[in-house]
Amino acid sequence: MYHDHPRFVDSQMKSISLFGVLWLVTLLACAGLCRVIGFLHLYGQHTQAQLACAIALCGVFATWLTVEAYSYAQKGNGSNSYAVVEMDAKPAGPSPQTVGQQGADDPEGVPDETSPIASAVGTQAAMAEVALSSLQPLRSATEFAVILGFMYVCDRTAVFGQIGKVYDPQVFWGLWALLCVVALCSVRTIRESKPLSREQTDEWKGWMQIMFLMYHYFAEHEIYNAIRIYIACYVFMTGYGNLFLYRRGKSFTVRRTLQVLFRLNFLGFFVCVILNNEYMLYYICPMHTLFTIFVLVAMYLFNQHNGSTRVLYAKIAVTAVFTILLYDGPDFLFRGTFGMLPGVRQLFAFHDPLHPEFTDEMHEWHFRSGLDRFVWIIGMVFALHVPDFEKLFEWLQSLPQPKRATTQAGIAAGALSVGFVWCYFVFFLEKRAYNRAHPFTSAVPIAIYLLLRNLTEFLRKRYLWLFAYMGRVTLETYILQFHVWMKTTGINGSPKHLLELVPGSYWANFVLLTAVYVFISVRLSHLTMVLRDALIPEDLGTVGKIWAGLTAVGAICWVLALTLSSSPP
Repeated sequence: MYHDHPRFVDSQMKSISLFGVLWLVTLLACAGLCRVIGFLHLYGQHTQAQLACAIALCGVFATWLTVEAYSYAQKGNGSNSYAVVEMDAKPAGPSPQTVGQQGADDPEGVPDETSPIASAVGTQAAMAEVALSSLQPLRSATEFAVILGFMYVCDRTAVFGQIGKVYDPQVFWGLWALLCVVALCSVRTIRESKPLSREQTDEWKGWMQIMFLMYHYFAEHEIYNAIRIYIACYVFMTGYGNLFLYRRGKSFTVRRTLQVLFRLNFLGFFVCVILNNEYMLYYICPMHTLFTIFVLVAMYLFNQHNGSTRVLYAKIAVTAVFTILLYDGPDFLFRGTFGMLPGVRQLFAFHDPLHPEFTDEMHEWHFRSGLDRFVWIIGMVFALHVPDFEKLFEWLQSLPQPKRATTQAGIAAGALSVGFVWCYFVFFLEKRAYNRAHPFTSAVPIAIYLLLRNLTEFLRKRYLWLFAYMGRVTLETYILQFHVWMKTTGINGSPKHLLELVPGSYWANFVLLTAVYVFISVRLSHLTMVLRDALIPEDLGTVGKIWAGLTAVGAICWVLALTLSSSPP
């Protein structure tokens, strides 16, 4: 009566074996492809970390393909395996009495949990559940691995050529003017007229980021001081955004903290490993991470009193004193904080291949983070006074015309006058002199911009969609510019060259690469969010299991990489 049961179990075992063979074959094929690409490497031997990362990414690809094939096979069956099992297991035409007897007395009527058929069904059900739940994260992880491989090919091999940068201010400003015209055609309206809406801050980040990227691509060194201001604006938003959210009641959950840190560091970590760069090459990542942690710690301590402005001001004052001591106090405080522990020191040390004469490996971190060491604190202060900022604009809006227009014009004139004085005495300084003044003056243009950008209801309710869209992928565009849009000088290198896909045609190359670069940046932003939610779910117990599993897999890949690196070529 159940002669099909062993055949079903055997079929399931063959199916599992078949998918296991598929996984192994795919893994070996990926490893072979990596080996071929590795021969094209231009900068010496691969490190053990690079080999381990390559093994892990090959494993991801093989697992994705296997799970995809398994899911496709399940759908191709049209079936439900359970229905097939029931058809095989059910006797033909039983009477109700017989069914009743079998259910009560006959062990063959309903297979128990230890029977082969029940075990096979349970195994298949578990496999199907795991496959379906992991398919989307695996797809994202595989796409992420492919993009990393593409970055490696672009920047670490000679598969694609390189050309020199072209310094031409007329082209730079002409292209910027064209982008502004296009952005003006993408004006959109929001309902609320409150200052610093999400759309407005995204727009702010977007137009600054585009100019920042063009500054690198076209070698427009004349706007260096403006670029320093733009970076200060990003750091300002770190202090402002975090304090604003926590003061509004955002919970201090482990999950949210882990997700914020994951978002800031996930892409940078893998790019550093696969390209053998030091983390300080992408100094924006550690800098924003550090200041985010500072704000988080300040807001977490005695958080039951965060409703009190006095307490928050006391926290900000203590934070400011700590920052002053860290950066401007005795040198051993800074070096002791960032340079004593080996693991921490490796995150912040930097060895510039273009300037081997710089022997102080902590200098770059001190200089880069020190330029904006105060502006995030000013962002925290501003977050405390957002209600006052809103009341100012509500008061202006309540004034009758033409008094309102006159008052707004007077405020704008006053702000522009302050801006003119700042430009004359600070902004037009030579690069090194400006750097010395920047930490103490960068808040001035930020305050002027925020005031003018929100001065009228017309401006507050409108934003430029094109710039806002680019403002959502600033982290990805910042990192990818080094390795996909441009080409670095090698390990820890700067993007001194332009990548070339279309030989001999500068503008065709620019248009094509810009499209590829922006597309990949947008995809990476989406993939990071998907992987973040998959690796840091709601349940902390599940988070622990996931990361324990990832650690075990990482250890296996590390051992395999050690074996490969120690074996003769």
